[in-house]
Amino acid sequence: MPTLEILSGKHAGQTFSFSGEAKIGKDDTCPIRLTDPGVSRYHAILTDQGGKATIKDLGSSNGTYVNFKKRAKDEVATLEDNDIIFFGRTVSKYWAGAPPAKGVSIDLLRASVPLEALPNAAEYQAKIREAEQVEVLRRLRLHEADQGTIDRLIAAAK
Repeated sequence: MPTLEILSGKHAGQTFSFSGEAKIGKDDTCPIRLTDPGVSRYHAILTDQGGKATIKDLGSSNGTYVNFKKRAKDEVATLEDNDIIFFGRTVSKYWAGAPPAKGVSIDLLRASVPLEALPNAAEYQAKIREAEQVEVLRRLRLHEADQGTIDRLIAAAK
């Protein structure tokens, strides 16, 4: 059964398995209820039809991003295993089945970009790690955080 794993935000660590259709948003009627500030009341809808999963933004204020590409209102995007999805500032990962039993590493770009397909894969690892970190910082608005918050987050990450 397809699963959406929340990697960051207020609901980090939660997983939501779904079949058929599942709305995502702040509203109590949404099967995938996310109450983070960047999530709209009815943000997006996930659909699973015979193993083919799609997502559609429902006109959310902060947008829905699939693999760092913003999707337009009512645009249907096909999902693949390990796709990264942003709902406002909430980072999630789509799994075609259940996520791995152990915690998931937030290696966003490495999980989305097939490095082994690149001619000189080793040369790109440092650049991809930096781009990944910058994107996470930007999407979580950590560049707006005070120094005390940043120091606490760094200490917690070690």
